[in-house]
Amino acid sequence: MKQNWQKAVLPHVYAILIFLGLAFLFCSPVLEGLEIRQNDTVQWQAMSQEAREYKNATGTDPLWTNAMFGGMPTYQIFMAQDNYTYFLHLILTLGLPKPVNFFFLAMLGFYILLNVMGFRHWVSVIGAIAFGFTSYTSIIISAGHDTKMFTIAYIAPMLAGILLTYRGRYWIGGVITCITLALMTTSGHYQILYYVLLVCLIIGVVYVVHAIRTQQVAHVIKASLVLVVSGALSILPSTVNIWTTSEYSKYTMRGGHSELSAPEGEEGDKSAGGLTKSYAFQWSQGITEPLTIFAPNLYGGPSMGPLSTSSATYKAYTSLGMPAAQAEQYAANSPRYWGPQSMVDGGIYWGAVIIFLFVLALFIVKDFNKWWIVAASVLGVLLAWGDSFATFNYLLFDYLPLYNKFRAPAQALIIPQVLVPLLACWALNEAVAGKIDKPLLIKQLKKAFYITGGICLALIIGSFGIIHFTSATDYARNFYTQITQGNQQIIDTMMTAIIEDRASLLRIDAFRSLAIIAVAFALLWALLQQKVKPVVFFAAMTILVAVDQVPVAYRYLNKKNYVTPQDYSRIFAPSPVDLAIKQDKDPYYRVFNAVNFQDALNSYHHKAVGGYSPVKLALYQDLIVHQITKGTPGVLNMLNAKYIIFADSAGQLAYQQNPAALGNAWFVDSLVWAKNADEEMKTLDHLPTGHAAVIDERFKPVLNNFAPGRDSASHITLTQYGLNQLNYKSANTQPGLAVFSDVYYPAGWNVYIDGKKDEIVRVNYLLRGVKIPAGEHTIEMKFEPRSYYLGNAISRWSSILMLVLLAGALVYEIRRRRAAPAA
Repeated sequence: MKQNWQKAVLPHVYAILIFLGLAFLFCSPVLEGLEIRQNDTVQWQAMSQEAREYKNATGTDPLWTNAMFGGMPTYQIFMAQDNYTYFLHLILTLGLPKPVNFFFLAMLGFYILLNVMGFRHWVSVIGAIAFGFTSYTSIIISAGHDTKMFTIAYIAPMLAGILLTYRGRYWIGGVITCITLALMTTSGHYQILYYVLLVCLIIGVVYVVHAIRTQQVAHVIKASLVLVVSGALSILPSTVNIWTTSEYSKYTMRGGHSELSAPEGEEGDKSAGGLTKSYAFQWSQGITEPLTIFAPNLYGGPSMGPLSTSSATYKAYTSLGMPAAQAEQYAANSPRYWGPQSMVDGGIYWGAVIIFLFVLALFIVKDFNKWWIVAASVLGVLLAWGDSFATFNYLLFDYLPLYNKFRAPAQALIIPQVLVPLLACWALNEAVAGKIDKPLLIKQLKKAFYITGGICLALIIGSFGIIHFTSATDYARNFYTQITQGNQQIIDTMMTAIIEDRASLLRIDAFRSLAIIAVAFALLWALLQQKVKPVVFFAAMTILVAVDQVPVAYRYLNKKNYVTPQDYSRIFAPSPVDLAIKQDKDPYYRVFNAVNFQDALNSYHHKAVGGYSPVKLALYQDLIVHQITKGTPGVLNMLNAKYIIFADSAGQLAYQQNPAALGNAWFVDSLVWAKNADEEMKTLDHLPTGHAAVIDERFKPVLNNFAPGRDSASHITLTQYGLNQLNYKSANTQPGLAVFSDVYYPAGWNVYIDGKKDEIVRVNYLLRGVKIPAGEHTIEMKFEPRSYYLGNAISRWSSILMLVLLAGALVYEIRRRRAAPAA
């Protein structure tokens, strides 16, 4: 019994130790006490600083923040919730430091899938390493896309749960599917989750077709029902996330739509309740760009990347008289990428060995499961093309439910990123199993080598003048125009040099992939001819996959991405201007940074008029486009922009106080009624916001022909500042309309006058307005979103239920296995 236990468990222990070793080796700077610097994580820390400080100081969960864009919910930034399934995530990642935890979880999840597939142990280990070290893993980790990475890491074990369910293991399969989907949903990257659901739909269709052909309809229907129930249950622990996000999205630039008319000629760019096409499809791959899976530098690699002192670019700089040290510095940050995307961090590479084995699988894997893998992989490429294949993708954008909420279609390549290594490992398992006729297998092996090697060879030949290595959207020309002040002769010289370097980068990668494919072919041929023993073959193949993929992954995540804790903390150090402004002890005013309006670091130190968020409110985005970018004084005043940061004549940051800032709230003495949103926005061009307010006519019934008034001593004073509640005292001898310098958001903000609930109307396109009776009053603004409070209760109890179900499934599985020998 002890020997059987060791035989069953120890291989998995060794595999986990291998994954840990590789993850720590790749992320070795963490062993030196260094921290990874990720731009998006820095942005998150900055934008969530106010919310986190508020939570630490009060113990209250902040649901709103005033740190950016005049105020917005914290739902997508920092939200406490009672979802206890997150403890499973902590267990699975072993409490490992970042970014070790990402690589380990990716490898572990894929290893689980390959074990469920029944593949040989070393095939599973090889596949896990290959998946864990795809270049995209390093790219998104270095960028700080943590939620995306965790969501991707759980795709493979989720597929394992689905396959177990369709094999008749309803209980354990359903629970695994439920748990992994729950963890993916908890991560909160809904675009990746959307792609995953498309894959699940394709799997279901293929299984139904296969069931009809094999007369197993009843079983497939039962399994599908189990999966549908599992999927529905998986949503419940994330109810608070989904409900608040769904509610919030209706008011954001992603889920809502601008009330303003589209500019002439751009009417077709708008979607119903979603993003504009021009915004959504900004990161679309070119038609040939997915071929970076053979050569990651096919399109140059990152937008701005290093070139060596042997490069044509460096030589061009020195030939123009630039000092060597300066030329080396410029060459180290060269405009390498020449594709259609506005900016990329590197090429997508899944490994030459994996692509070779994937092509082999197309010939030797006969199982029907191959077809959903291939179909979903093709769909991923089609979606990633975005507006490069507009006929297909615009149709989906207009008619596929919820698809118009998402941007950057290149992310759809995560579908084949998971599925291509799966089918590749299937081919490797079939090849070593000895069940395929050897002459036939060698014939198919040669086909795969000719196809993949031929593509590499075609890329090499293409690099000698056939591929142009530039495009209409090539940033390099703009870059060289800027640094040469428009000298056309020098621009042409530099363009010739960078094109030469781009060709060289492709050639090196294509030769590299061709050599690796040749070695993989030779190893498989040698194994089939019994020239090498299986143990030697697997050891060599493991090393080959690691040598193939780890160095490419290292291009995008290496020691340069790490800093000391002291250097990391300096990122958030206040500037002299920040320190000077923070001397003001007023608890609630705003700062308008005219130099770095979209920098999230503004929000770390101040309550900012600007900031950074891809899900800002649509009303605020409209105001940015039509008023804030113009610096309309009345608009900045109504936003209580008390301080303005600007660049002085020497280019240094400076600031000035804005004495016209209107404060937290004020009474107006007149109303301007606008027929529609266009007229309301236009009125703000010249509106004296301290005296008048413009209101859309839709709010006339609420105000009921109200004529505001105010006396010379009327005032509204903020008495208590909080993120979920703001308290005021008002005095006015006449009934008046109070305008608050806070963003109008009807999904949760309520107003109470002397304890009685009243109505908030939208004024000045963006702000809150409240009708205040004559006399002295206490006014409370409270953020009370039912979506959060009820949603969090559902999340709490359903996550507890899910943990109970998991425990029951594990007990059932253990008992089933113990009972199996006696059966």
